Amino acid sequence: MQRSLFLWVGILVVVTSCAGAMVGEELETAVRGDTFDRIGDYKIGPADALNIRVFGEEALSGSYIVAPSGTIQVPLVGFVKTQGLTQVQLARQLEIILKPFVREPRVAVSLNDTQSYRVFFSGEFQARGVRELKAKTSILEGVILAGGLTDFASGKIYLLRRIGERNVKRYVTTFEALLRGRKILDSIYLERGDILHAE
Repeated sequence: MQRSLFLWVGILVVVTSCAGAMVGEELETAVRGDTFDRIGDYKIGPADALNIRVFGEEALSGSYIVAPSGTIQVPLVGFVKTQGLTQVQLARQLEIILKPFVREPRVAVSLNDTQSYRVFFSGEFQARGVRELKAKTSILEGVILAGGLTDFASGKIYLLRRIGERNVKRYVTTFEALLRGRKILDSIYLERGDILHAE
């Protein structure tokens, strides 16, 4: 994850230095990333902090930080893959894994911190840099979190989204379009690793 983060920061520097030539597809066509499932539930990622409760089994309950490998180490069962699962999916998976050790296991999973939900802000935002988001955040909400646009901004907003390991998609809209509240734009959310760039 660390290497991937450095690579993405490198892309951010390039974007900042040559954004004048940047083009993109309309934001309405944005491809969904891997931060949320189809119904909008958050998918767990590396560095996220989890609280796992196995009812009636205090020794198996506790707090966990997801390792860079996307796993946690649970007593009795060892390493369990968590990356890409929702809280409900992980709870069901743990119930299945614990069946040989616990009679009718019931598991609840909650998120204490979403440290993997990082978004980068660059260009003509008042507050540039990295933000760790704590809840589902729309593009307009992201602009607000970055302090809004500077006096020098043209109003163009670019979204750079990594799709898979090697593909980066670029999308463009305007601050005015976001403010008009067109329904399709209101339903596009920032995802893990997104870059939001203002011109």
